[in-house]
Amino acid sequence: MIDDDREWLQAGVGQVTLNRPEIVNSWRRSRLSGVDPDRVTIVPGETPLDCRIARAAIPVLRAMAEVMIGANTSLLLSAPDGTMLWRWTENSRLTALLDRSSAVVGTRWSEDVIGTNGIGTSLETIRPIAVSGAEHFSEALHPFTCVGAPIRHPITRRVAGTLSVTSLVEDASPLMGATLKKLTREIAEQLYGDSTLRERELLHHFLSERRRGRSAVVAVNHDTVIANTAGARLRIDHRALWDQVEAGAQRSGHLDLATESDADVSWRTIEHAGSVVGLVIVADQPEATRTADRPALRHPERDRTPLWAELPARLRQAMTNCDRILVCGEAGVGKRTLLNEVLGTPEQPLRELDCAALEEVGAERWLVAARTMLTEATTGDGAPVLVSHLESLSIGQSRALGRILDQLPREGERPWIAGTWTPTGTEQGPILQALLDRFHPEPFEVPALRKRPQDILRRLVHQGAAVPVLSRAAVEQVQRHPWPGNHRQLEEFRRWLGRQARPTIGVDDLPPRWSREAARTRLTAIQAAEADAIEAALRTSDGNKAAAATALGISRSSLYRKMREYRLA
Repeated sequence: MIDDDREWLQAGVGQVTLNRPEIVNSWRRSRLSGVDPDRVTIVPGETPLDCRIARAAIPVLRAMAEVMIGANTSLLLSAPDGTMLWRWTENSRLTALLDRSSAVVGTRWSEDVIGTNGIGTSLETIRPIAVSGAEHFSEALHPFTCVGAPIRHPITRRVAGTLSVTSLVEDASPLMGATLKKLTREIAEQLYGDSTLRERELLHHFLSERRRGRSAVVAVNHDTVIANTAGARLRIDHRALWDQVEAGAQRSGHLDLATESDADVSWRTIEHAGSVVGLVIVADQPEATRTADRPALRHPERDRTPLWAELPARLRQAMTNCDRILVCGEAGVGKRTLLNEVLGTPEQPLRELDCAALEEVGAERWLVAARTMLTEATTGDGAPVLVSHLESLSIGQSRALGRILDQLPREGERPWIAGTWTPTGTEQGPILQALLDRFHPEPFEVPALRKRPQDILRRLVHQGAAVPVLSRAAVEQVQRHPWPGNHRQLEEFRRWLGRQARPTIGVDDLPPRWSREAARTRLTAIQAAEADAIEAALRTSDGNKAAAATALGISRSSLYRKMREYRLA
């Protein structure tokens, strides 16, 4: 079926049958880049092999390689442009196949050159990804399973490179993902240790000021800017201010931002051993000017998370004198529902431009529709437009939509364009960030359901729905549940409750997975990945623990111990 999809991509017609949209999207990008699926193109990399990420990562990887002997895997390190900087493997067959596929040091493995692969696709999406067998765009890579993840610098948050754990398909292990997370974290720690004095001093002073509860904090030097959310909103020309500091004009001062706020904005230099290594900008906002969305710590009532019923009024307030608004929040929190309630009317409902449908509709057709709808909205000939799922856009699509937004008039005092953004767990790249910057600089955040426990119980009994009574302990368990799916998951749980014949639901009657999910929230990222791998192995082996332990490459006693530790028994 995957081969059929590849033929469809080459022809540009038909339907996609794969269940993984990230792979299909990657194939589309590969096709648009002109990648040949029948051969691997060898392109020399441009990054020196002794670059900063190589110096930091290779010692960490060599230490891990000693532990991985016998696992039939390979470690591949690349630079941000996809240049392979280092490779390790101790399996002769795997080594020969990698060599035959030109997966050698010094070649470039970005997605626009090789197509879908663990290194290039993780760099393109800036998130971890697993690519196995025929999911690779190039047929020469079908023998491999690759799990890749970007490596971020812990101070600058820029992508410093990427790491891939690679094996033959028949040797793939569920623990490859957990190994990858462990290694990327250790490399990030090494990058922090290798950071220059200037970078560490900058981060130290930023964290010190932020711990004091300052409203806005920005730390900056010639190469780096670190800011909290409030600091990012300050309209400051960081480069001009830093140039003044480097010129020795001043060592501290105050800034007049020419805003309606009474915030006291000051700055001072960061010095070490008699030299200036950066400067820090802080803004202390007086108590009288703090608004409900920036509460003082001594006002717990104003500091609480707003209920759903309060969000429409808060959103209307945030949209005052604003023609574009960005609403962000986790998947399923109700961003589109909220915007439809606030911006839409029965006579003129909110029109939606779904970025997630772009691949299905076709990029050219979608962008034409986007230009038409957005132009009609901003010229007063149409209803406001909701541009949903901005996070699903690729780099090229983000640029194209950004150009359309730049060509629209910016007159009017009401919002004509609203966007929704779902955080992906990784910081967005500069291209997508530039697209988000075309909306109001203050995104409106819809809080996750787990932060609104009162809304959980209200939703369960809304509209007089007949559901069993929850015991006190069950109510506490329901309110403590992490609700990773937010309102969608809660609605499914409400339907489940309605189908129960018991008049009272106790803790033991709740879905068994809930107790495991509650325990999972207390695990580290590596522990959670390991627990997921064990669960997957147990499902694959139909609960046979001996077979699961063999598949994971661990002893049965270790499997039992980890099952008890992660509450998987």
